[in-house]
Amino acid sequence: MTLVLKIEPVIARDFSLMIQACGMTAAAFTIFWMQIAVEWRSVFFCTMGAVFGATFGFTYVDPLLNASQKKMIFVSVFFSFALALYMLNTRKKRTTFFKIQNFNAWKAMVLVCTGLAGGVFTSIVGSGVDVLSFSMLTLLFSVSEKVATPTSVILMAFNSQVCFFWRELIMADVSPVSWEYLAVCLPVVVVFAPLGSMLASHFHRLVLAYFIYLLETLALIGGFLVVRPDLALTITSICIIVTAFTFFFVVSRIGARMLDQMQKESQVKNVLLPSDIDMKPVFEV
Repeated sequence: MTLVLKIEPVIARDFSLMIQACGMTAAAFTIFWMQIAVEWRSVFFCTMGAVFGATFGFTYVDPLLNASQKKMIFVSVFFSFALALYMLNTRKKRTTFFKIQNFNAWKAMVLVCTGLAGGVFTSIVGSGVDVLSFSMLTLLFSVSEKVATPTSVILMAFNSQVCFFWRELIMADVSPVSWEYLAVCLPVVVVFAPLGSMLASHFHRLVLAYFIYLLETLALIGGFLVVRPDLALTITSICIIVTAFTFFFVVSRIGARMLDQMQKESQVKNVLLPSDIDMKPVFEV
């Protein structure tokens, strides 16, 4: 919306939250109806952090950034997510689970911090907590994408409603233009968001991954062509990409070590871990 349609980032951000509050909720209903597995602890603890992160971001962070900075932050971070997804898919025959194994206090705190950072990012561009949650679940906790994806949908459904409430009723700063966009797009979104959830469940995950690679690469290129950032903003964008990729890489390595350690402990005991009894691992290629 900001790169192609030249819409102000604040209006686009508010519209994104409003339409996700409706579309993601409709998609969440489909997830409930189809009884798709969800990591509910991630939803709960990430939401705890995201609510505080979003309200803090709306009040203190968003006013500090101009339109060009918001656009470049958006394309840079989401391109980094595409790199993280590619890195994830290069790990062949990895063991994945339907829930976080051996859940404890420090893992709960990781999810809260993930939600906090994602909430701040959501307050700037209208999305982010779902992306960070997906990344941490898959890279750090070895949760299957088949669980991480619907988990991120439900997480964003809850948090977009909170953000919508905060912007409209607490800050009372939603532009009438955002409401006009919502009125036009709402009938389409509430129908095709659930339909997209059902269709996506029938595609191979690599097909969706390649689509994300292409989309985010084009968005990054388009961001530089449309915004034409100055040298300082260009360097900042490159630093964001490098820093985010480095962070995701480190998280991936830590997750791999955690998985190796857990498998070694299982072999020593020669039994499944207690938390694995009701949810066996899934082996994916």
